[in-house]
Amino acid sequence: MAAVAGELQALPFGSLIGGPLDAAIEAQARAAMSSVNFIRSIGFDDKGAVQNITFTAKKGDVESEITVPLLTIVPIPFIRIDEMTIDFKANISSSTESEDKTVQSVNKQAKVSASARYLFFKANLEASISSKKDSESTKNSKYAVETTIDVHVHAVQDELPAGLAKMLNILADTIQAPPAAVEAPPARGGGGGGGGGGN
Repeated sequence: MAAVAGELQALPFGSLIGGPLDAAIEAQARAAMSSVNFIRSIGFDDKGAVQNITFTAKKGDVESEITVPLLTIVPIPFIRIDEMTIDFKANISSSTESEDKTVQSVNKQAKVSASARYLFFKANLEASISSKKDSESTKNSKYAVETTIDVHVHAVQDELPAGLAKMLNILADTIQAPPAAVEAPPARGGGGGGGGGGN
């Protein structure tokens, strides 16, 4: 159990969890710079003047030109990471192998010698027994660590910053509605001849 705890403590949690967080922050910064570049390229020319689009509107017999700032009619991308979920899973599998080995050897040796001289008989007996027993026990433990990280990111179109919304309102105020068509008054018919005088 202590070995398993050691394996968990050895995992680089700072890198495993901090890595996706750093990537999300970098992605948010890139999205903000993309919005800035979009506003510069669409809303302003090289001299910093507002880019407009002009079209002709016709109402009745009256034609008029309308000039509209381009930024007021195109959607401005302003992406924000709304939610980020990191699911971390660590699977530690352990296996233990043990092997017991016993070697036993027995060595027996006997020696008999005899001699006879006249009426005396002499005999010698020598015997030796040796025994050896070796025991060996081997135990191997193996641990395998498998980590899985699932990162879920949810991004939304954020509300425009207050400064940008104010600027768009100022640009919208520069749009002038076409003048209302003025209808010509109806033509009056000519009068009749003068009356005859009497005597």
